[in-house]
Amino acid sequence: MEKEDQTPMNCANCGKAILDEGSSFCGYCGNSFNSKPKSSDLATEAGMLAIVAAAFSIAVGAIGILYYQSYTAYYASYGLDTSASIGFLLYAGFAFVSSVFGIVGGIWAIGRKRFNFSVIGILLMLASAFFTFIAVWRYEFGFTESIMLSGIPIIVLSLTGAILLVKSKETFSHYTPHTESSDFAK
Repeated sequence: MEKEDQTPMNCANCGKAILDEGSSFCGYCGNSFNSKPKSSDLATEAGMLAIVAAAFSIAVGAIGILYYQSYTAYYASYGLDTSASIGFLLYAGFAFVSSVFGIVGGIWAIGRKRFNFSVIGILLMLASAFFTFIAVWRYEFGFTESIMLSGIPIIVLSLTGAILLVKSKETFSHYTPHTESSDFAK
């Protein structure tokens, strides 16, 4: 009986021949054959954090709309000026818009597409939370606990997501602007 001629497999990291094909790591450099790079998981985690932060941002926007309605109804019933209630609409609108960018950026981070847009989506979430705090401080609203409790997780999740996304940037490197634009042409 003739032995089949088998070409040896080579390690993707060091290029040396793998002698034991049942091995799970290279005997020369220690490269694992079964594991994925950690940075690919970081992009997924960053995307998930962006989507969760967007959910909190939607909650902040909904709270802003509800506070606007109750604020104007209460003060208008006494014939008082309700112009300060515009602050609720400002941060609610910014929260809703940034949540859309956060969700889309999170989805693209999970798919490892459009790194720059993913970063912008996450940073808009962060800017939305800071804008909410500034609007609450500027208009001196008295009932801000629920706004603050929703805004703090947005800041924490957005910062963490941005850090993870930047650490996973190399997983986005094969997406060039030329490749992305050709995706739309198909």
